[in-house]
Amino acid sequence: MANENVTVAAAVAALSSDDLLRFLGKQRWFAAKGAAVSGARVRDMVVLPWGDGAFGIARIAVRIADAEEVYQLPVAARKARPDGTPDVAIIDTGDVTLLDAVHDPDFRAGLASAVASGVTVAGPSGVTWVTGPIGAKRVTLGDNPVTKVGAAEQSNTSIVIGDRAIMKLFRVLKPGVHPDVEVAHFLTTRTDFRNTPALIASVAFASDDERMTAGMVQEYLAGSTDAWSYALERGKEYFSAPPNRDAPNTFADDAKRLGAITRTMHEALASDDDDPAFAPEPVSHEDIDRWAHRAQQSIRDSLALLERQVSSPDFPKERVAEAQALVRRGDHYIGWVDEIDDQLGDDLGSSIRVHGDYHLGQVLHTAQGDFMIIDFEGEPSKSLAERREKTSPLRDVAGMLRSFAYAAATLAMSVDKKIDAATRELRSARWERDVRTAFLAGYLGDPAERDDHPDVLPEEEVHVRQLITLFETEKAFYELAYELNNRPAWAWIPMRGISKLSVR
Repeated sequence: MANENVTVAAAVAALSSDDLLRFLGKQRWFAAKGAAVSGARVRDMVVLPWGDGAFGIARIAVRIADAEEVYQLPVAARKARPDGTPDVAIIDTGDVTLLDAVHDPDFRAGLASAVASGVTVAGPSGVTWVTGPIGAKRVTLGDNPVTKVGAAEQSNTSIVIGDRAIMKLFRVLKPGVHPDVEVAHFLTTRTDFRNTPALIASVAFASDDERMTAGMVQEYLAGSTDAWSYALERGKEYFSAPPNRDAPNTFADDAKRLGAITRTMHEALASDDDDPAFAPEPVSHEDIDRWAHRAQQSIRDSLALLERQVSSPDFPKERVAEAQALVRRGDHYIGWVDEIDDQLGDDLGSSIRVHGDYHLGQVLHTAQGDFMIIDFEGEPSKSLAERREKTSPLRDVAGMLRSFAYAAATLAMSVDKKIDAATRELRSARWERDVRTAFLAGYLGDPAERDDHPDVLPEEEVHVRQLITLFETEKAFYELAYELNNRPAWAWIPMRGISKLSVR
């Protein structure tokens, strides 16, 4: 389709702060909802070399208090609104229609070609938009590959390119090294680990004084589903069986396989002593003290919030007694963390680069029946520097164990009208126990078979499990605060997990 002689640069330059904020406020990826936003402006824009001036990528600066957040906004200018464009994609209408260009098939086709071959475009303000292949992996797209925007969008936007590749556009842009691209690049080009999609290309804004990663392209795994959905599907038979007949826990074998893959990932991330960003470092007593204090602060903050909210009308009445008992045990959990800190001694393992936000939703189950680990961004609320910090790999392990707890609770709730409460409770506890046990068996494996592998864990299994408990404690109390602030009816899940911590 021709661009109909529309120039995107002039149309974008005419956008007011109100125009921008009106559009941004409707986007799921806009992180400043509810914040005291005082204005927005077009920081700069690069006009792209396809579409005869109809396409560009703008960086939008949003003012919040004394700081600015920067967002990436691909823009298309059309004489008329293209058929099928969703309302949420429209930025402005007037002499021309401005829309989020990811919804324009001509823009996506040009973008696919650019990332496959490599393009560098200089903008008028000294910024350069650059994209191109990485390493030996190349994507062959063929002629006019079909592209589509991914359906499950949150903080980023995904574009599927044929059946070969998927591009992730980062909507929030930050200066510095982006861990998702950095880790995927390391695993793709420097290790033999093959359970994460290969990195094909990257996209960035660059200038003399900063670089912002804008996107990445990886192999597309057609027919895959996220491991959260897969686990729930596999658990249906177990939870929905008649009360007098137990069904097998078919996800346990999957969990063991996932545990083994997780260990291999950690060993791969710790495999290069010469790269300062990835070289493993011994965990120090200062590290343990810092982690323990962070866990204790999570306990204090979460229980203070629970104590305030337990009398709220939104808090489930049937959980009040349990919540009050948990608040009374606050000093017990604080002291228990101190005991773990004191008992660990010098057998602490290594600090390495880790996934950083590890749960079932960050894993794909492929059409071939294997697991692939994705999304090494870390926790989006943290700075890039914090997300790149090294820590114990057992922090990832704890995250996945908590994800199993949520899966067990979700499965139990799915049969609440079919199975009596006692049976649901028993099955939830057993399913979670068996999946945890299988995952840890796969992760820990046989020490005799790992003599030539990086030594990332404490030597004694008792110390491994104490560290897992430390990180699970912090995670469970973090979850409690999250649920209280967002889904009070779900607060019982982390409350139940906290009550089980001291008996494992």
